[in-house]
Amino acid sequence: MKSNYDILGNHIRLIDTRNRESITDRVLGINIDKFFMPSVANVIGTDLSKYKLITKGKFACNPMHVGRDERLPVALYDEEEPAIVSPAYFMFEVVDNSILNEDYLMMWFRRPEFDRICWLHTDGSVRGGITWDDICRLELPIPPIENQLEIVNSYKAITERIALKQKINDNLEAQATALFKSWFVDYEPFETDETGKPIGWVEKSLSQVLNTTTNSVNPQKLQNGGVWHYSIPAFDSERLPVFDDPQSILSNKYVVPRNSILVSKLNPETKRIWMTSDKFENAICSTEFIVYIPNNPEHRDFYYLLFNTPEFIDFLVSNATGSTNSRMRVKPASTLDFSFFMPQDVIVLDDFCKMVQPMLDTLEKNIFEIRNLNNLTPIAVAKMMSSSC
Repeated sequence: MKSNYDILGNHIRLIDTRNRESITDRVLGINIDKFFMPSVANVIGTDLSKYKLITKGKFACNPMHVGRDERLPVALYDEEEPAIVSPAYFMFEVVDNSILNEDYLMMWFRRPEFDRICWLHTDGSVRGGITWDDICRLELPIPPIENQLEIVNSYKAITERIALKQKINDNLEAQATALFKSWFVDYEPFETDETGKPIGWVEKSLSQVLNTTTNSVNPQKLQNGGVWHYSIPAFDSERLPVFDDPQSILSNKYVVPRNSILVSKLNPETKRIWMTSDKFENAICSTEFIVYIPNNPEHRDFYYLLFNTPEFIDFLVSNATGSTNSRMRVKPASTLDFSFFMPQDVIVLDDFCKMVQPMLDTLEKNIFEIRNLNNLTPIAVAKMMSSSC
């Protein structure tokens, strides 16, 4: 064992501060990605004074499902206002911050190797719990505090940049959405008739302005070496495709043409909607997506924003099979019946797309940068490992 490794129990201690004075009723849980989230538990009629009160700089973890999830849900609370967590959670703090930094410890908790070791220590229950003593017996490298802070600062520089880019993207999407609503929902720039509809506009259905493709992948047309693959997990994490080995993923896939729009068939209320990028040649996607191809590719941004409207989402949900208790699924053909008003003069759409294109182009560039930044986070973790040598 390397000389600067030590058992975790020498550096953390349990805390059992209860919400006896009813300081807050905000109940939090911890997801498997190791972040606090609003609790999904039904606490109506529950005595919240028995819940544990967590404050900034303290940790909490759920020790009960490690064997089932193969992860230890643990998180560092960083908010100024206190919250409460389940009485079944372990709540703990670092004993001496001059020896072990909380953020450094949280980085260690996020390593896959940490979860693997925790899984090996789980008990024989159905869900596979882990005891406090077992957590305390885990070992971690504890380099000099200066090295820990250097690692943390490198990691924070990356994560703060990601957060900034994501905030910019949220603002860009809000601006584009607001502009679409102004033009095509409220009709603010246009003269309207007595019914409130813009003069010279017509009602159209999607079947008149675009089509859905179900072109299956032809392996012989793919270049050797790999293919860009849009999948539901890749969409949920980055809204970008991943580069895959075509031989392992070609079954049940669609071709993704340039300037098309992808909409998930599954659970439409989740709004998995995205424009395909021109940067990816030979792209394919999961058959869990509907691939829309506008008749006029230059108006793709208009249709992307139309698909993000509450009216379109409600239409998808109302035409989906299944229920919210299982897996709702949309049939591609049924979506083409969606109707909307649009100008007969294509110059209006041309002008609108010229206004929103810079916003959506910047949004796409930021998404690429976020992917690159996410690829840098393992480097910060590698520093953690090298510091233990």
